[in-house]
Amino acid sequence: MMTKHFSGAASEADEYRLFTLRNANDMVVTVSERGAALWAWRAPDRYGRMADVLQAPGRSAGMALWQGRHADGGVQLLRMGDGDALAQMTRFRLDDDGSLTVEHEVVAMALAPLETASNPCFNLNGGMADVGDHMLQIDADYYVEADANGAPAGVAAVAGTAFDFRQPAPIGARLRWPDSQLVGRAGFDHCFFVRDHFAGGQGPLRKVARVVDPGSGRCLQVYTTEAAMQFCAGPLGGFTLEARSRPELASAAWPNMMVLPGQVYRQTSVYRLSLDA
Repeated sequence: MMTKHFSGAASEADEYRLFTLRNANDMVVTVSERGAALWAWRAPDRYGRMADVLQAPGRSAGMALWQGRHADGGVQLLRMGDGDALAQMTRFRLDDDGSLTVEHEVVAMALAPLETASNPCFNLNGGMADVGDHMLQIDADYYVEADANGAPAGVAAVAGTAFDFRQPAPIGARLRWPDSQLVGRAGFDHCFFVRDHFAGGQGPLRKVARVVDPGSGRCLQVYTTEAAMQFCAGPLGGFTLEARSRPELASAAWPNMMVLPGQVYRQTSVYRLSLDA
């Protein structure tokens, strides 16, 4: 199912469509042509109450317009990058076990930075409160420290720091740690090298992160083929877990990876939403 919407003035140029995916358990995911973004994800809590676990992205006309269609049991979106330097395709598929598979495919005609879309911001309690009591686990031994400007300053071990999420820990409590990487900043906005891929490169799809909201019982598990995971959380009531290629710390293109002419880049991530046992 799809519906038409407008951003700003209701002109034809501002028109975009929303596509709906539904599984056998009445879980509903909405995908927008505007930015190839996840717009909404309605799912039950432990009592069967439905709520949207996403914070909708800004609906500005500055978000690129993709061309979407229903295909192969999911939604497929296409876009040509600026100057036709990149051809991008993103696919979404929702399975009955609550797994939302997101596949990116990028073909470069010229040297260009990689920018994948659909990085959702979650609040598993449906916005009834902030995410401070969400229990986060990230399978990473190392993370990238940032300087005052947010640029990479080097790789550090997570052990003994606010960034050690190898065992589940509440996001809110970690935000209050007197860590030099957090004091005076808006919160977490850091890249983690997920375990077994510190050397870089892609690998098999495997689970790299898990978040549980004790109040609702909702549990989010994140799987990816990528070597890194960007975790963002601050005082605004949501968090993101974004799959990334291992960044080149000395690159002027940080935080983007450069795609070479003729290169085909593929990325797969799965967000699985269920109830904590």
